[in-house]
Amino acid sequence: MFNKKKPEVLEKKKRKGVLERVVMGVIVGGAIGSVVGLTVAPKKGKETRDYLKEKGKEVGEKFMNEYREDLNAAKESTKKNGAKVWQYFKKKLLKRK
Repeated sequence: MFNKKKPEVLEKKKRKGVLERVVMGVIVGGAIGSVVGLTVAPKKGKETRDYLKEKGKEVGEKFMNEYREDLNAAKESTKKNGAKVWQYFKKKLLKRK
């Protein structure tokens, strides 16, 4: 009775408010995590970067060894389906044969 706004408008405002709070929480949490991480890091920066670089290489190699066949199959499928999409696009949207 007192609130004459439509329910859809109120729902949009409520969702927007929730989204803003989530985004702010992510930003604040990231900042706090960065500060805590820097203050309690057990190694110097260069040592940590070198360690992370080495671990990143190891994980990348392991991933490629385990999923090489799947990645190649996905690449081939993308090439094949991409050509079909382009043909459809040319035919329907560009009116070309």
